[in-house]
Amino acid sequence: MPNIINLVIFSSSLHDSTSVIASRNDLMAGLRRFADLEITYPSMLSARKPLERLIDGGNCPGCALPDESHHKTVCFIATGGTEEMFRNYADAIPRPVLLLSDGLHNSFAASFEIKSYLSSRGIPSALFNAPLDYNPGFFRELEKDLFGDAGLGDTLPPSDPLPKLPKNVVKAFEKTNIGLIGGASDWLISSGINRDEVVRNYGVRFDDIPLKELEDDFAAAAPDAPEVEKVCRDMGRYLSGDRTPDDLRNAARMYLALRRICTRHALNALTMKCFGILNSCRTTACLAMAMLNDEGIVSGCEGDIPALWTMLYAKYAWGEPAFMANPSSSNRRERTIDFAHCTIPMKMVHGYRLPSHFESHSGIGIAGSVPSGRYRIVKISGEKLDRYYETEGDLIMNTNIPQRCRTQIRFRFSSEEEFDRFFRVSKGNHIILCKAAGQGGPSR
Repeated sequence: MPNIINLVIFSSSLHDSTSVIASRNDLMAGLRRFADLEITYPSMLSARKPLERLIDGGNCPGCALPDESHHKTVCFIATGGTEEMFRNYADAIPRPVLLLSDGLHNSFAASFEIKSYLSSRGIPSALFNAPLDYNPGFFRELEKDLFGDAGLGDTLPPSDPLPKLPKNVVKAFEKTNIGLIGGASDWLISSGINRDEVVRNYGVRFDDIPLKELEDDFAAAAPDAPEVEKVCRDMGRYLSGDRTPDDLRNAARMYLALRRICTRHALNALTMKCFGILNSCRTTACLAMAMLNDEGIVSGCEGDIPALWTMLYAKYAWGEPAFMANPSSSNRRERTIDFAHCTIPMKMVHGYRLPSHFESHSGIGIAGSVPSGRYRIVKISGEKLDRYYETEGDLIMNTNIPQRCRTQIRFRFSSEEEFDRFFRVSKGNHIILCKAAGQGGPSR
């Protein structure tokens, strides 16, 4: 009996589905080496129920479920921004949920958010990430995992407990006022928090700010304001690709608008639903976030509170600026994972270009060159922000891959065990990377 893979393709509306699949010819060819492919899409699942519930649970006389040993449903998370879509169809997917991702279009990061969501609800799942070179060894191992005798799926605990915070960190959080501009992005399906518990435990303050307030401040930011002119003078020579002086001017106006909000609300930190301004303001906040971080106002993307909280922790515990990034691709043979995002504090780079933002191809993104050396990856997560993940390794190079966010680094783990632990720990789709030279942080 031939092996069959029902490959359910999840793709964001921000991406052209035809080009998304066309760019995965090597992946599809690798899968076809050991299985027949049935390509389907989430909408085709809407009338289905999970496999184990079909045909009266297999109890219908004369009826039988498909041979699960030779027929697998695999969810290919083809792009970022698909997490909410996946949640809408989760009940129609067989258990264990099998996730496949690769190194393009924020596929890997989205699959981590989905894996964390499933683990938090006790749903067994497994994540497989294809390396950029689609080497034959990966497909041999994937065939063994999918159609071999080993069990699939895990529901491991989300991460380690958060160690006791140093007194200076506790005091710093007690003085922190965080602006939440526009709420969280829809795809953060595993990154919500119990705000009341966090306020009670840490003494921090949250300030909900509607996106319209930012849009109004952006509209009021004059294109010839002195602060805007200074940004254009200082950074105009770094424009890259098809970016124009007007693109930079609008990005500088967004910085000015966010600065006014920080002053008005006395914010120490902020995170915003940054994709929400793409249509109304026709620019991005990537440059503004970088500049605010350099000024000490810790700023994060996508309304991701755990990621912002971890950036604050890096500042308070180690005095280090932090790179909020997506996992982009992996290579187990090399023990490496690539990380990428479209903004980074300028203090962390020794050179940069200003291309467009990746997903929207609008506004201004930052393609920074990050110095090599010893770095730590850290993430505080959980509804009470009481779970902790940390490891150290080496930043070995910057990459330049068109189908991903603009600042791109390659991180090598200290051992295969640490590489594998990164996959097992549930921490959502963003990690925080900072230099490992600081002292005083908790250890595992």
